[in-house]
Amino acid sequence: MKSLLNHKFTGSIKVPGDKSITHRALMMSSLAEGTSTIKSPLESDDTFRTSEIMSQLGVSITNEAGMITVTSPGAENLKTPGDILYTGNSGTTTRLLMGLLAGLGINATMEGDSSIAIRPMDRVSGPLGEMGADISLKDGKYPPIKIKPGMLNAIEYNMPVASAQVKSAILFAGLFADGETIVHEQFKSRDHTETMLKQFGVDIMVEGLTVKLQGGQSLKPRDVLVPGDISSAAFLMVLAAITEGSDILIEDVSLNETRAGIIDVFRQMNADIEVNKTSSEGEAIGNIRVKHSENLSSFELSGDIIPRLIDEIPVLAVLGAFGSSPSVIKDAKELRFKETDRLRAVIDELSKFGIRFEEFDDGFIVHPITEIKLTDNDFKGYHDHRIIMMLLVMGIAAGKDINIDDPSAISVSYPGFLEDLEQLKQAR
Repeated sequence: MKSLLNHKFTGSIKVPGDKSITHRALMMSSLAEGTSTIKSPLESDDTFRTSEIMSQLGVSITNEAGMITVTSPGAENLKTPGDILYTGNSGTTTRLLMGLLAGLGINATMEGDSSIAIRPMDRVSGPLGEMGADISLKDGKYPPIKIKPGMLNAIEYNMPVASAQVKSAILFAGLFADGETIVHEQFKSRDHTETMLKQFGVDIMVEGLTVKLQGGQSLKPRDVLVPGDISSAAFLMVLAAITEGSDILIEDVSLNETRAGIIDVFRQMNADIEVNKTSSEGEAIGNIRVKHSENLSSFELSGDIIPRLIDEIPVLAVLGAFGSSPSVIKDAKELRFKETDRLRAVIDELSKFGIRFEEFDDGFIVHPITEIKLTDNDFKGYHDHRIIMMLLVMGIAAGKDINIDDPSAISVSYPGFLEDLEQLKQAR
């Protein structure tokens, strides 16, 4: 990253396609009999895992020229896989497929890499078990995940925490359940599943924090346009805001209200940001422009905004460190169950730059950095793409050529991150 130091970053860029939407498009296309296309998908390690698994179930998937073509025999004709379904580092693949596979009524075993092996899956198997799914976990909590056929009945479920993955798993199972599945949320989580199910012809009702879905419905093949991932755009947004002379325009990015909490944070901090919506057909899409902001204030985040920016919290900690007063994040305990304990990782690694934190069980206070002074030049990436990119942004802003033990996990969501930064860099 040495070549990126002491530069400003300007110009326009398109970030990779939205990971959450790409996963769901692959799964729903695989349930719909016929041919669907997915335009501008994210091509990364995580989405490759989903694609490979759907292929193992008997779906034909081809990928060329930035478009995936999915030809499926339909949900009723998907087959029992001959091998273990490997989900790699993808929690989304793992949790959503628990609901989908339970609904399909086939025998399957799923496992992932070392990080997936220690991520709790009982929050998904619990409600699915109430529906009649036959799912067993190691120690009742962790992968490998063994799923056997079971007759599913609809349930009315009150979500204990906001989780789009758990909600989506229940809705996928609900497609195959007898009766009406009802999910009540405390806070609104990502609604990509609800939005896309409608696109694929499913009659699904959303009323405030309640989602209702009648079982026995079939999906129809559709063409899906995947917008840029705002979670990937977040790293460029923060870099532009805190790096002198920078001005970055991010084009065709998702502006889905359940994902766009970071825009509210930038406005709360008085950052120089412009947002222009260009399309609202299906997923909302638009352009985001961020310029260097000399007078950033601070933010206080808790409650219903947290699910709208849960993946952006690591890089928002960097943004908070460049504010004029302490910034606060609470109600984010979910981050302790991601690829790593992200709250702990953020604090441990950013503290090496001289940033001071106060840690809570569900968040932290980040204090404005008064002096950038490395206490350690060796950083851990925890094989977590968001922690690694957070560190790269901080290193560039600090003007420090840091060592990250293993940056390869960037390929999980933004394989071309460093190349895009090289494209945007300009001499000061």
